[in-house]
Amino acid sequence: MKSLVLLLLTMGILKSPNIQTLRNDFPRVEKAAQNTQAQLKKLCAEKGLTLPLDKIFIRALKEEGVLEIWGANGGNFQLVTAYVICASSGHLGPKVRQGDRQVPEGWYQIDSINPKSEFHLSLRLNYPNKVDLVRSQNEKDPGGDIFIHGECSTVGCIPILNTPIEKVFWLVVQSLYTFPNQAVQVLILPFELNDEVKYNRNIALFPQYKNLWDELKEIHTYFDTYHQMPKVTLTDDGHYLLEDEK
Repeated sequence: MKSLVLLLLTMGILKSPNIQTLRNDFPRVEKAAQNTQAQLKKLCAEKGLTLPLDKIFIRALKEEGVLEIWGANGGNFQLVTAYVICASSGHLGPKVRQGDRQVPEGWYQIDSINPKSEFHLSLRLNYPNKVDLVRSQNEKDPGGDIFIHGECSTVGCIPILNTPIEKVFWLVVQSLYTFPNQAVQVLILPFELNDEVKYNRNIALFPQYKNLWDELKEIHTYFDTYHQMPKVTLTDDGHYLLEDEK
């Protein structure tokens, strides 16, 4: 618990030492808990899972406009639910600078939560990561403050409306407080990379992103094959390296 509290205090967003205090301090969190707990229990039970989830994996597909929420209780990951990404900005390809309106593409973690977001509730990603910083090294500012949030507007974030974000937020919060050493991983993909037609079409349109997309495709395929969390190294020269443990 100490590591989680220290991280979130550092972010300056969350100051609640436990989940009950969080609920007491922030009415939106309490409302989210009351609105969604029974639904989340049912969704998880249908997949043979129980709350809180030991591990959560979130996967976003930009072109398809889908946010998938996967969970596990020690075994393989199960797809708990999926939501529509209700707005988008920019084009296919990674974010490289402040103001480019791009949604990042890569391997991230939830690094903080915002229970009083101007977009209802939000979960912040650790963009820019090491790979992003290498890609953006010629830019003055790679940007930041990329969130999964409510409402339906964006200039580079992932919005899913208020009712879905309450479910995702409360699911993530329970896991973070119960298992503070387990990161919530987020994989943002430009599109379904294993769709050959889409892959060939988009590589032809954006050949400059082929190396990045091929690296993300390895991670994506590994997860789809094994339903286990990939072990991914972010290299100093700006690449995602999948360490195949199978």
